Amino acid sequence: MELDLIGVFLMGLAGGFSHCVGMCGGFVLTYSLKVNENDFIETPTFWQRLSPHLLYSTGRILSYMLIGNVLGLVGNALSVVFAVRHFQGGLSIIAGIVMVFMGLDLAGLIPNMAPNSFPGFNPFKGLVSALFNKVKRNNILGLGFVLGFVPCGLVYTAGAKAVATGSLAGGMLTMLVFGISTMPAMVLTGMISGRIPLTLRSRLYKLAALLAAGLGVLTVLRGIDTLGLLHIYWL
Repeated sequence: MELDLIGVFLMGLAGGFSHCVGMCGGFVLTYSLKVNENDFIETPTFWQRLSPHLLYSTGRILSYMLIGNVLGLVGNALSVVFAVRHFQGGLSIIAGIVMVFMGLDLAGLIPNMAPNSFPGFNPFKGLVSALFNKVKRNNILGLGFVLGFVPCGLVYTAGAKAVATGSLAGGMLTMLVFGISTMPAMVLTGMISGRIPLTLRSRLYKLAALLAAGLGVLTVLRGIDTLGLLHIYWL
C-alpha cells in the first residue's frame, strides 16, 4: 500500500505542474481576479494573497476524499456481492488496466472524449459559472469543492486506484494523497498567475503520464500476485 501511495503522490505532483496547470490554470486565474474584484483589499498581506488558494485546494481535496470514499465502497461492495475467492486480485487487474489506459490518454495516445458528452455537464457548467461570479475569500472553499468534480484524466486514474483498494478508508486515503500532491502546483499557479514555462509543463506532463501508466502496471502485478498466478515478492 505504501508503494502505491508513493506512486499516486508522484503522479499527482508531476501532473499538478503539467496537466492541472494547463486544464485548471484558467480556473485559478479567473477566481483570483474575481476574488480581488468581489472582495477588494487595497494592499493585501502575504497571508491574504495566499489564503484563497489554500482554501480552494482544500475544497478540491475534500471532494476528492468524498469520491475516494464512494469508489472504495464500490470496490468493497463488488467483492462482497460476487463473493469470489481472490476477487480483490481480479479487481486490481481491471483497475490497473484502466489506469494504464488513462496514462496513455494523458500522453495523447488515445483520442479524448468531448467533456460536454457527459450527462449533466451543462447544468454543472452553469453552477460553476454562478459560483465564479459570487466568489469571495469566505466562500472560495465551496468553489474548490464543486470544481473537484470536474472531469479530469488524472482524477480518473487516481479513482481507479481507489476502487482497487476495495475499502472505504483505502479509497479515501488514496484520493487524499492525490489531492495533497496536486496542491503545490495549484497554490503556486495562483501566486504567480500561472507563469510556468510551457517547455517545463510539457516535460512534466509526459512524466505524469508515464507515472500513471506505471502505477497501473504495478496495480495489475499486485492483482496477479493476489490471484497466485505469479508471486512477486517485492510488492
